[in-house]
Amino acid sequence: MIRYIVGLLFPLMLFATAKSTIISISGNEAAIKPVDAVPGMSGIVIHRYDANHATIIARAVYDGKGKIHFMVYDALKQESLPKPKLAPKPGDEVFLGYLYDRATIIAPDLYTYQSVQNMLGEHLMWLHPDLLFSELAKNKDAAPTKEDLAKYCNKYAVGVLYIVFDGFVHQTDCYTLHSLKKAPVGVKPQKIQKPFYSRIEKVETSLFDFFGSTEMNDYNAYYRSMVIE
Repeated sequence: MIRYIVGLLFPLMLFATAKSTIISISGNEAAIKPVDAVPGMSGIVIHRYDANHATIIARAVYDGKGKIHFMVYDALKQESLPKPKLAPKPGDEVFLGYLYDRATIIAPDLYTYQSVQNMLGEHLMWLHPDLLFSELAKNKDAAPTKEDLAKYCNKYAVGVLYIVFDGFVHQTDCYTLHSLKKAPVGVKPQKIQKPFYSRIEKVETSLFDFFGSTEMNDYNAYYRSMVIE
């Protein structure tokens, strides 16, 4: 069953899944019908075979002014199954903001993490950053790269990350890392935990010393350079 109607509540800001239709295609880009979306939002392209059957054929990224470009959608990849050969075409549906109701907070400490979670309320399905930390540990990465975040979001069906740095929480698309909206957190971290707050804090030092990585020297600078504003 395909999920493509989602929404989220953000302080003084509301994002609901934006639905549109492809009008024309030129190479890896397409024009779509007018849509209420923000540049940097990603989503999916749906091809309908009939009233009861549909499939996801690509990831879409909104570029603004009624334009999107396509990315490979590999979240449902199965090595034992053949890859679908359908390409997007006029008439296919576009859903921007897909899975934006499933989120993870990247924050410098527990205090900030809890403040952001309380700010956003219970309208989202929260996936704990422990899951992301575990994925980094498996890959022997001391700090998340853009590729790490995309793989994590694919694996756990996360659509958006709430990344805290420089006193603001940024609603950040998983796949483009565009800051879609931001709001002041209103609190300062009591003690910065790198690469981000997780409950695996006691393992962190010995684990990353073993990896021999000092990739993140400054928490705020690291995420500031990663997130596109």
